[in-house]
Amino acid sequence: MFSRSYSTAAKGLKVSAKQTEGHLSNLIVKINAGSRYAEKDGVAHLLSRFNFQNNTHKSALRFAREAELLGGVYGSKVSRDAITLSANFQKEDLPYFVNSLADVITSTQFKIHELSEVVLPTAKHEVAVASADPEYQAVEALHALAFRNGLGKPLLYDGVSKATLDDIKAYASKAYTASNIEIYGSGVDESALVKFIGESSFESLAEGSALTDAVKTQEGESRIRSANGNAAAIGAPIAPAEIGLYETIATFLNETTNVKAAVHKYSDAGLFTVVAADACPVAVSATIKSVVSTLKSGINASEFSALTKTKLAIESESSPYTAEPTVSSVGEFSLGKFSYVAIGNVSALPYADEL
Repeated sequence: MFSRSYSTAAKGLKVSAKQTEGHLSNLIVKINAGSRYAEKDGVAHLLSRFNFQNNTHKSALRFAREAELLGGVYGSKVSRDAITLSANFQKEDLPYFVNSLADVITSTQFKIHELSEVVLPTAKHEVAVASADPEYQAVEALHALAFRNGLGKPLLYDGVSKATLDDIKAYASKAYTASNIEIYGSGVDESALVKFIGESSFESLAEGSALTDAVKTQEGESRIRSANGNAAAIGAPIAPAEIGLYETIATFLNETTNVKAAVHKYSDAGLFTVVAADACPVAVSATIKSVVSTLKSGINASEFSALTKTKLAIESESSPYTAEPTVSSVGEFSLGKFSYVAIGNVSALPYADEL
């Protein structure tokens, strides 16, 4: 696996940074507290939407206007592994954005009116958009089929398990601690970054304890009726050591077939997915049957190793907190057990035992 060196900042925070040419810097605060760790489904998603709301140092409006005046762009997103804050800005504005991101982590006020007027409406809109995409639905269903709890939990807040403001605040108190936070800078001097972190409210973080979740895998089949399109997908949980292999298989499939293959990488596991999607269920059926048959009969994807290495190197540059897997030459590969989901006009889509 790709290794990365860290410096130690305030409260023992892990800090990694590199200098780049040009006038722009990028700062990422990764909180290892994604959807897999929350006791209530979707709370991590709601917590991520509270980021950059009012805190004890400045209002959301003030921060937005100041960032715009400085030419900065910021964001917050959630994954199954982490909540990630990011900021892009002019190099000379590093102290401002270090302080601002620290304030988000340490002093967000969690106002009830923000939950009802901003956070919940934004989250519901994101869920509605995602749920209208059969490919997203397929990948979500495959996670639920392939993993128990943890990684099998929904990524976004669907409202099935109602979350209150107290639930969000309680999760923030567990998540936003020094043990769960890593900071990455690009276009940044590492010694300067460590210095500014030590002078910011990051210094007031509680030590806390790292959130944990044991991976438990399973298999299953699901059929979901939907009028938003058709998709048929397979998914197989994989160990970290297998990620490089499956990345090469995904490259092979994406280059030679009409499916979308991907490896969803997590801190201690991965999920290999293959999705066939089309407005026509007959076309989806033909595609998924053909691809699964090919994978079961055995393939040699070694000629795609070099392309995979290039792709992963590019991804590593844009996502510095993602370890770059080792890609070696791929010999004969045959697909083993997998989970399966059909979405759309399921009466016209195959069952798992027909693949």
